[in-house]
Amino acid sequence: MTKACEKWKDQLLEAALTGARPKDLQVHLQSCRDCTTELRDLEALRARQDSMLPLLVKGSQPSTGFRARVLAAAEASGERKLGMRWRSWKLAGAMATAATVLTIGAIWYRATAQKISDDELAAAQKLAEWRAPSDSLLAIPGQEILRTTPKLGESYLNVPMSKVEEE
Repeated sequence: MTKACEKWKDQLLEAALTGARPKDLQVHLQSCRDCTTELRDLEALRARQDSMLPLLVKGSQPSTGFRARVLAAAEASGERKLGMRWRSWKLAGAMATAATVLTIGAIWYRATAQKISDDELAAAQKLAEWRAPSDSLLAIPGQEILRTTPKLGESYLNVPMSKVEEE
């Protein structure tokens, strides 16, 4: 089917299903071999599907024992649901017990935990801020300037400009 024939696609399907062909489609089919072939293929497909329809309708009754199988499955499902309820209650009880034990443990830990005095805390902070004596020897003279990144249009060095240079 060519690109020019795309507009006839829906009408070809309609013609294949109903057998009715409008005059403008009939005129197009006389001049277009691709659309004629497409319509013939669609009609053959519809005929094959129509021939299978009686086979589908023939086997539409449920098989023997269907009712018994459905009832047995429903009964087994009800027993599983009852077992699932007990399991969910057991799980909820276990979670409540675990939460209670953890709460009691946290309260006991807070009550027995050693308190750090303010002097010890200050000493620990000084140790955390301690620097080796060699750090001052390793410092670069322009390190403070290099730590900050200039914004767009700025420079690492702030040199004042005279009014003559600005213009």
